Amino acid sequence: FNGLHGTYDKDEIYRGYMVATNVCMACHSFKYISHRDLMRVGFTESEVQALAKALNMTIDQKLLTAQDNETAIETFGKIPPDLSLMNKARAGLADYTFALLTGYSENQTEIAHALPNGLPPGAAFNRVFPGHAIAMPNPLTGPDMVTYHDGKAASVDQMARDVTTFMQWTAEPERVERQHLGLFVLLYLVIFTVLLYITKRVIWKDVKGH
Repeated sequence: FNGLHGTYDKDEIYRGYMVATNVCMACHSFKYISHRDLMRVGFTESEVQALAKALNMTIDQKLLTAQDNETAIETFGKIPPDLSLMNKARAGLADYTFALLTGYSENQTEIAHALPNGLPPGAAFNRVFPGHAIAMPNPLTGPDMVTYHDGKAASVDQMARDVTTFMQWTAEPERVERQHLGLFVLLYLVIFTVLLYITKRVIWKDVKGH
């Protein structure tokens, strides 16, 4: 999805959606995204209606966690952040999200080396998180936490990759349309410049002739 011609793959977004709704939304929301937005990446209205119905939602409802704020504060000490724009909010963008999701470890030697004083109560160890002690428990504890529609193996690495792509899309759902518009504008400017040049040549040819 990077680069001038970057785009989003529908199947990859679908797989990321499965991880997001079955794992991430246990605690986090995507408050700027609704099921209808999935039509921007090739889903039909009947497809998004089926997905929304499975979550007891309408296609125009935002993807909000069922966890209330009081429970979140009791569990984590604070309300988990909304994930809609998270990939744009962090240095490293999508690469950081993927590294964070795959950076959890329970290796005691590694933990002792990075944190000589041990992990704070309730924290998890993460190789890439600043300070290595993160309040969010490892969300991807093992393979096959979801079943993909296309039969792809749901390894931890694959789930992390797919939900990272989904989060990149939620951060910029209009990106593909914006890129297409940008290419159209560039083409228009090129044609306009050529026409101006031709017009200039014609006009100044007559002037020089006199």
